[in-house]
Amino acid sequence: MTTVEPATGSAPATLVGGAPAFAGRLLVLEQLGHAPDTLLDRHPEPGAPRSLARLLYRHAERVDTLDDELRRTADQVIKRLSRTRGGDHRDIQPWGLLRALGSDIETVAARYHLAFEQLGLTVHLYRQALAPPADTQRRDAAQARTSAAIEVPAPGAALVSTAATTSAPPHPRTPAR
Repeated sequence: MTTVEPATGSAPATLVGGAPAFAGRLLVLEQLGHAPDTLLDRHPEPGAPRSLARLLYRHAERVDTLDDELRRTADQVIKRLSRTRGGDHRDIQPWGLLRALGSDIETVAARYHLAFEQLGLTVHLYRQALAPPADTQRRDAAQARTSAAIEVPAPGAALVSTAATTSAPPHPRTPAR
């Protein structure tokens, strides 16, 4: 991931690959190592991975949109408060400047938080869908242990079982009830 100069404007964002990268794109890049718009290319066949890639792309776009909106709303709040600080009181409402500005930014922040949680859940589901099944992992681990424990005899050598040559304590019997 190559990070370049931040984008300019009222809602600056980091540039990744020449495009502004807001929170959704950055999260997917960080967690999966791929941009959200490239995930569909990785799964050309219809099925669960492609559907999850499409959902992940949509959630990342939603987070990016809300991240941009939150940045722009914060910028507007800063500008309005800066004018008030400078003595320009023309846009002060009778119900309170901070109440109006606060509810604007809180609404956008709540929507952003919800979208970010949904994106995190979708990333988790995508990873689970691409992970090998647990029984395959257990089988592979068992095969690795078994192949490490079994020695392959040289051609023509007598086969000797390691189980017959090692002495193990007998299993205690459980008393009958």
